[in-house]
Amino acid sequence: MVDGRVVDDGDLITSGGITSGLDLALWLIERLYGPTPALFAEKVLEYERRGTVWRSQ
Repeated sequence: MVDGRVVDDGDLITSGGITSGLDLALWLIERLYGPTPALFAEKVLEYERRGTVWRSQ
């Protein structure tokens, strides 16, 4: 078991809880399009991500 709001093992990405779903959506934007669009989405949503994304190596 991995303790993280968002867990990305490369093939599967999961999150737990209600607001961590927003963190997951922002991570997907960052993963697919880069950090600039993800930061823009944070401003539009008026939401600041919490915690870090756990990623497998």
